Amino acid sequence: MDVQKAVQMRRSIRAFRKNPVPQEILEEIIHTALRAPSWGNTQPWKLTVVGGENLQAMIQDLLQKASAGEAPRSDLEIPQKWPDALARRYKANGKKLFEVLAIGREDREKRKAHMLNMFRFFGAPQAIYIHIDRNLGPYSIFDAGLLAQNIALLAAAKDLGTCFLAVSVWYADVVRRHTGIPESDRMIIGIAIGYPDPAAPVNRFHSAREPLEAFVRWVG
Repeated sequence: MDVQKAVQMRRSIRAFRKNPVPQEILEEIIHTALRAPSWGNTQPWKLTVVGGENLQAMIQDLLQKASAGEAPRSDLEIPQKWPDALARRYKANGKKLFEVLAIGREDREKRKAHMLNMFRFFGAPQAIYIHIDRNLGPYSIFDAGLLAQNIALLAAAKDLGTCFLAVSVWYADVVRRHTGIPESDRMIIGIAIGYPDPAAPVNRFHSAREPLEAFVRWVG
């Protein structure tokens, strides 16, 4: 699969099959993804892959905190407000997604169930955590994002699905307890990865994009 097709095909998968991805396939994806650029080739990233009983035990603890309404304790600041244009896109995307999921505007129970399903990694059999030394700054976080996109594109090229989940790092203490990620590292993102469930309508949802003119200025 060429790069352009992988970029177009990649989407957030929100329903996975249970069968795990063989370790050798994950190793191949990550090995290639590590070609991501970084400031001065510093390669600041670290990765922790979680699956099996460890992942399921962690999910149960995450669900307990989320169900109880405990405030997130993420290593990164959680956005509370967006500029108007971004807020409009955010709300429009959520509305279309909930239409696919048949979740009504006032259906609080289904909305809560969807939120909790995020903490289940949408049923993915494995998750990849990207973390960096806590003393590193914004450019190293940017570098980690480049690595994350590489992982998603390479997974798509192998007919695997991914979903970047901010909620996966909301309760950092829980993740550390189950993964051994040290306090000295800042957790950037958790990525659900696995085989998409082809029978799930939600996996046909493809988020909209603004036209090129909305973002690009040409000078000279």
